[in-house]
Amino acid sequence: MSPLQKLTCTVLLLSPLCASAKNVYVAADDMVTTKLCVSAAMDTPIRFHILQQHSGLSARHIANDVQCNGKNIGEFAYQAGNTKIAKRLNRLNPSATYTEIQDIAKQGEAKVDKIIHVSGS
Repeated sequence: MSPLQKLTCTVLLLSPLCASAKNVYVAADDMVTTKLCVSAAMDTPIRFHILQQHSGLSARHIANDVQCNGKNIGEFAYQAGNTKIAKRLNRLNPSATYTEIQDIAKQGEAKVDKIIHVSGS
């Protein structure tokens, strides 16, 4: 394989990694609830669980009372694309609803990173 072919293969294999853009959630303050909101949007379920344990707040209290940018934390996590945490939080919140609809013919979005400032209450 020539060096040009190797380079072409490498670029083709790594291009999906570079092309995918995602939202970046930044805490607007140092409050525990804000950290929980950022974690609900971006982290894995185990990291969120560890942060929840260190926060001193019960999971039920977080699911029912924590608001992220004016939305319930479960809804916020779902809109951020973190459905595993959203489902876990919404199980503890009796007023939460969960519906997932996938559009198979959805067009690709622009590959631009977005920075979203998060404020929890």
